[in-house]
Amino acid sequence: MSFNLCLLPREQKYQIQLDYEASFWAYQIKRGKSTREQIYNTIHSRPVAEQMFLKQQFEQYLATMQS
Repeated sequence: MSFNLCLLPREQKYQIQLDYEASFWAYQIKRGKSTREQIYNTIHSRPVAEQMFLKQQFEQYLATMQS
């Protein structure tokens, strides 16, 4: 099964991008290239509307990668 992401509405594409960023941050923590404090500073510098989603996704990916 394949999906053409170009056909998704703009908002869904943006949610996918945010999810990708959160997974990358968790990967950086796992590899020791960043700290949780640095990631949270980055999240808090984003618009308020995005912060909760980014925190949830980041913590979810981090828990998955550490188990």
